[in-house]
Amino acid sequence: MVRKVRLIEGSGLKKDVQRLRGRFGNLINVTNAEWYSLFKDEIRNSIAIEGVFANRQELLDVLEHNKRTNKQKAAAILGYFEAASAMYEYANNQFKENEFILRMADIKQVHTLLMRYEKDLGTFIGTVGDFRKNDIQVAQATFKPINMFHVREAMELLIKWFNENSKKKVYDDVTLAAMTHVWFETIHPFSDGNGRVGRILLSYILIGQGLVNVAIKGISKQEREAYYNILEKSDPCFNEIHRLIEKNKKFTSTGINKVIKKEAFTPFTLMISGLLKEAINRLEGGRLTNLNKEAILPLRDLARMYDYSQDYLRNLINRGQLKAHKKGKLWYVRVQDLAGYINLVSEK
Repeated sequence: MVRKVRLIEGSGLKKDVQRLRGRFGNLINVTNAEWYSLFKDEIRNSIAIEGVFANRQELLDVLEHNKRTNKQKAAAILGYFEAASAMYEYANNQFKENEFILRMADIKQVHTLLMRYEKDLGTFIGTVGDFRKNDIQVAQATFKPINMFHVREAMELLIKWFNENSKKKVYDDVTLAAMTHVWFETIHPFSDGNGRVGRILLSYILIGQGLVNVAIKGISKQEREAYYNILEKSDPCFNEIHRLIEKNKKFTSTGINKVIKKEAFTPFTLMISGLLKEAINRLEGGRLTNLNKEAILPLRDLARMYDYSQDYLRNLINRGQLKAHKKGKLWYVRVQDLAGYINLVSEK
């Protein structure tokens, strides 16, 4: 029988996030400038892990300036933004209503939103939101994805295992999220996009448990290798489970826990905990935390705070989309007016 662990780390982080909720109100939302900045870093890093590299300006051009860079890059950015933002707000609402569970349809929806631009572009061949119908190999991976005939069975088992362990608090929240991410990646249920879906799923689970999303570092080669090396340490137990499933062995959630070696996930759990602390510290130290929404500030200051370019905001003013007034050579904008514009854009 698996013993329940003490929730020291996870509970401490949850208290920090709860304090942030009290200060920010709507914490997980693109209208929160500091969270939005963290989210943009997550997008850049996550797509970089898959070999799609976008600098900050390219990201802003696609998300905020309605410009297009390389078509494949734009498809990756937009797909990740739409999939993650929708699912994170959904998880946040589930948490607030104490209704968070993992469902098959939700995981498929992540893939549907993530890949639809690449589907339209023609770079994704297959059906969005549908499990693969062929066997695949993952380059340089130490695990073998489960046989195509057992993908749904493995996914159903993963979801059942997660929900039961989450309800019973068998593992602390961060460890459970880490294990779920690793298991999903070793199943590799889709024909493409598994890495990005898996990282969105990881943050989705963290938010649904009362934490925040994380940006797994992936811009540099060293960062990507560190991530993959940590995953490799956690792969063997699920690789073993999959080989047994392929031989028609039936598992219960308790049976899965008997095979799992919790210590194998310690490096990845520590990585996620560190990233959570970074995210929380970033939000706590945000320049906008205590900013008066009625304050009127120079355009250049608001542009820096909200991570917009001054040229973009001046264009909004010239088009009558952002209220402002000029003193000398400087434009001044009320904080609430810019926040209202960002909220309008996010709703669209």
